[in-house]
Amino acid sequence: MRRAGTPRRRPLVAVAAILAGVAVPGGLAGAGQDTFIAPQSELFTNVTVIDGRGGPPRPSSSVLVWGGRIQDIGAQGSVAAPEGTVVVDLSGSYLMPGFIDAHASPRTTDELRALLAAGITGVRDGAISLAVFEERGRGGFGDDPVPAVYVGGPVLDAGSAPRGAALESEAAAVAEVARQAADGAGFVSIASTVPPSWLVGIARAARRAEVPLWADRRDGGWLLALRAGSDVAGPLVSGDAELLPETERGPFEALAEAGQVPAQIAWLERLEPQGPDVDRAVTALLSNDSALLPMLASASASLDCPAAAATCAPLSNDDQRALEAVWPRAEALVRTFHGHGVRLLVGSDAPRTTAWGEGFHSEMQLLVEAGISPLEVLGMATRNGAIELGQLHERGTIEIGKRADFIVLEANPAADIRNARRISFVVIDGDAWTFDGEGNWRRVRFN
Repeated sequence: MRRAGTPRRRPLVAVAAILAGVAVPGGLAGAGQDTFIAPQSELFTNVTVIDGRGGPPRPSSSVLVWGGRIQDIGAQGSVAAPEGTVVVDLSGSYLMPGFIDAHASPRTTDELRALLAAGITGVRDGAISLAVFEERGRGGFGDDPVPAVYVGGPVLDAGSAPRGAALESEAAAVAEVARQAADGAGFVSIASTVPPSWLVGIARAARRAEVPLWADRRDGGWLLALRAGSDVAGPLVSGDAELLPETERGPFEALAEAGQVPAQIAWLERLEPQGPDVDRAVTALLSNDSALLPMLASASASLDCPAAAATCAPLSNDDQRALEAVWPRAEALVRTFHGHGVRLLVGSDAPRTTAWGEGFHSEMQLLVEAGISPLEVLGMATRNGAIELGQLHERGTIEIGKRADFIVLEANPAADIRNARRISFVVIDGDAWTFDGEGNWRRVRFN
């Protein structure tokens, strides 16, 4: 069992700044992309800090930034700033850590831009090879700022594996885990096609290599992977028969195989959100100190398919009504896991079923609608993501000594999660960025 937040070997392939396409508060002046800005210290004052650690917002606060790090935090007037520090008055604004999308697969600069515009400063890419992304990181993104991108090796896949590592045996899977770890992969992902009998061997190989194991088994079976030793499992509404009462598993699998009813509807109709089978899943997650990806936005995407989603297939009117009728069970299931203290992550699943950036905010909204407070959801979208990426020592919360990676909002997201979309500007490694609405990225100079 690992200790939450323990740093692990995960490559930070691309770290750059983020933009936001809304108004910048007074006291800021846009500087062109080619303008060199010498390092300076900035004192952000009169701002309400939401630090991501679970406590209430702290009004009338000051945050001192220098050298790309947070140097001090305190009540207004209590932070001593070095001579020459630029003071930035953020009255009426809210400062919080940048978001971390725990499950997305960006491929292009435009896709990364869309994530940045949504306030996402870090993203875990679950479906691309390290070599491909490193090649793009060396020049494929140009001079545009991009979020921190954390990558693993090709997904372990016993099927055709168009983007993964096609495997023919457990021994081959174990060898692939060792190879990916040696290549510096930040984590290993296992797909639904990997046979259950291989899971224990794969998990042992991951532990030997000290590389985290993520179970992306959207067609079910993540609970088996979890019992084998997966560090992260999901998606929650995946059609995993083991979460159903034993008497319902056979009928569900028959319906799902026949394809007469969408799998998520047939599964939710038979689910007991507070039943003993769900309780066993909770116990497994807590025993392993593992995290869970609900990905409600992905599961519900068929109700309102975004145009930018890659594989979302709209439901018929009858199926839409059926999914709406059983959706409260999905919400109750999330509340069960959350209520027992399971660590939840926010992942958009873009572009599979949700649009870039928008899917992440939809996921936060759905978690709030499920009965979790906005403040807790903000912690899932920041601190929890940093824990699972082994980056809590560097990012995910607003604390002295951590990277100056944060977003500044126009309104309080702890009062209304929709306010998390109202981004004024973003600071990464001490540099502030904004977007002028005409396709130009601009670094912001404080004066």
